[in-house]
Amino acid sequence: MDIGSALEIFKSFAQSGIYLISTNLLYPVIIILFILIGWSLIALGGFLYEWHARNRDFVSLERGAFKARALLKANELETAFDMLGKSCSNKFVHDFLSRISEFRGVFQSKKLMEVKVEKLLQDFETEMTKRLEKSRLVIRAGPMLGLMGTLIPMGPALLALAGGDVQTLADNLIIAFGSTVLGLAAGLIGHTISMVRSRWYEQDMSDMEYLSEILFGEREGEEGLELG
Repeated sequence: MDIGSALEIFKSFAQSGIYLISTNLLYPVIIILFILIGWSLIALGGFLYEWHARNRDFVSLERGAFKARALLKANELETAFDMLGKSCSNKFVHDFLSRISEFRGVFQSKKLMEVKVEKLLQDFETEMTKRLEKSRLVIRAGPMLGLMGTLIPMGPALLALAGGDVQTLADNLIIAFGSTVLGLAAGLIGHTISMVRSRWYEQDMSDMEYLSEILFGEREGEEGLELG
């Protein structure tokens, strides 16, 4: 057997193997695309609800924080945190203030207080990042799977074209272009959600850090808060 014949045999096996593997990937890709577009629609509903529920009144929040600081100085913890909770409706900021109120009795020293508040801020930042990761995954995975769903049926479509089978050609082209639409739609929804939520959560983190500084930071002429 000469080299030319060996190469032809290898080429034939390679074509058969690639065709078999790629065509068997079509249905898993389509199923995942349906899952992604379904998740995107559900996430879009949750996003719209979150957008409707957000109500950032910074002036009211800042005013409440300064009043709460004075109450904390007077050791009136319940009144202080109730006031803060009523002045904010954004979920992460509200939850942050609620979490602070849960371990109020542990603030026996300024140093311990600073450590716990810093750890709580880091935990919320991680939670925000985790929430954004899902939509960021859809941004990448949606178009890539859409491209796979477009290219995979092209092989059978070309074979059908060569054999004059117009019906099979049309069926495969419908799958190909439909996969592109699903992938791009999922990616577009994910990108919109991720972009807007990133801005929201950056603002929430800024508000939480600002509130922490107002509530527990030292001001000139004041001693550290001693909560016990």
